[in-house]
Amino acid sequence: MRLFLRCLRADIQKTKRTSFMWLHLLIPFIYAGIFLLYFYSKDPGPFDLYQSYMTLMAVALPFLISIMCGTAAQLEEHAGKFQVLLGATSVKLTAYVSKIALLLMMNAASVFLAIAVYLAGLTFVLKVPDLPYALFWEGGAWLFAGCVTLYMLYFLVSCVFGIGASVLLGGAGFLMTALMNTGLGDVIWKYNPWAWGIRLSGLSGIRYFGKIDAEYMPLFDREMNTGIYMMTFVIMAVFITSILWFIPWEGRKANE
Repeated sequence: MRLFLRCLRADIQKTKRTSFMWLHLLIPFIYAGIFLLYFYSKDPGPFDLYQSYMTLMAVALPFLISIMCGTAAQLEEHAGKFQVLLGATSVKLTAYVSKIALLLMMNAASVFLAIAVYLAGLTFVLKVPDLPYALFWEGGAWLFAGCVTLYMLYFLVSCVFGIGASVLLGGAGFLMTALMNTGLGDVIWKYNPWAWGIRLSGLSGIRYFGKIDAEYMPLFDREMNTGIYMMTFVIMAVFITSILWFIPWEGRKANE
């Protein structure tokens, strides 16, 4: 545990004066500010305030994640062709888990910061009454959970093929997430990593605001639970697979 914390502290020190850290802090404020300005002269209901904010965030996350993972891989490549990452400790696995943990921590901080700023603006600037605060935090948790698999995939792609391939995959993920929120994703969303965040956060809002008939609620809950179980299984499978890939990996140029 001490070794892991030492690696994590070193990763934070390495990134704290780079664009990687500043982007995670600035983007939530910019995103929330745009929505607050948009709703300033409008009178939307709580459901629209929740659904529109979470949906657009979920669509944008795959592309943003691809940039963050590509940037993290570039930092390692510039630090010595990944040798700092590969040779930082006697146990390579600790260095890898530390890097993934940092990426996920920054993602969680950004997602919940964006929600906190948005809720503060709705409460104190727009004076919106009776906001479902707990629902927003639940939706943010689903967005974060849906990103875990994507972070591991994009970081692997960034290390092996470079930031260009990661951003290209991120653009495809952007489109995939948007499509999975339409009727095309009604059946297959449970098996698509790019759909979990947008679907689970959206379904939470639908259930909270009672946008579904009571007779369909058992089917609704079964659909949602299936998605959660599938997401959990894939996260574990991808994590194990990424470890098996990383242990024999000797490093490769990540900058195109």
